[in-house]
Amino acid sequence: MSGVVTARPSSGRPAALELVDLSAYYGSVAAVRNVSLTVEPGSAVGVLGPNGAGKSTLLLASAGFLKTTGSLAIGGQPASNLSPVKRRRQGLAMVPQERAVVLELTVAENLRLAWLTGKRATKYEQALTSALDVFPALAPRMGEPAGNLSGGQRQMLAVSRGLMATCDVLLLDEPTAGLSPRLINELVEAIRALNGLGITVLLVEQNFSVVQRTCSYVHVLNGGRIVWHGPTGSIDRDRVGDLYSGARKPDEPTAPVPASEEAA
Repeated sequence: MSGVVTARPSSGRPAALELVDLSAYYGSVAAVRNVSLTVEPGSAVGVLGPNGAGKSTLLLASAGFLKTTGSLAIGGQPASNLSPVKRRRQGLAMVPQERAVVLELTVAENLRLAWLTGKRATKYEQALTSALDVFPALAPRMGEPAGNLSGGQRQMLAVSRGLMATCDVLLLDEPTAGLSPRLINELVEAIRALNGLGITVLLVEQNFSVVQRTCSYVHVLNGGRIVWHGPTGSIDRDRVGDLYSGARKPDEPTAPVPASEEAA
């Protein structure tokens, strides 16, 4: 499965994010190889894969933190040669899995800093209202240091920082890792709310059910390459597991159940 992949039928607008034959390097080692994908405006697209598949590397490369070859465009504008700061100004924000908030700053200061370093497409007060509408639990904690928050609340703050950047495209790196089922449900609803605001989401996850509940399209990454892609409803947990392990080739159909086993 090669070439540019469309997350859903084109709206006629430029893609929110487009990667063409993107490879990303740590030194001379390619950790992501020849990945092509297209994410349409306002959609949510998932990236699944086992540990070490290159999922976080793909997001870091898209955000501009790694050496890459190939091309990347944000909102139809070439961005391959832009720094992370300039990509953020162009409307792309990333929420990393770790160190996504400044623990010594208050919640309000974290949000203000994210707005100042972002696109600033809307006024601060408007951006803040949008963020607190998505995560109302942060409102009473605005004056507290982020270090006082629980793990789930820090994740909410981290995603809110991306929202405060008034981004067009939000890259989320395993936002539900380590969270309780209740908090996972809250983040799922938050991702849906972000889509409702017109924000495009590229979501890296290990939790297949989260991708099922939030994304219309999914890519499975293994060994730094896309080994399968398609509408989320067309893949099940067993097939994902086989693609992780290499038990089934990417284009190999599911084996039919023998009649004797069906009878049993």
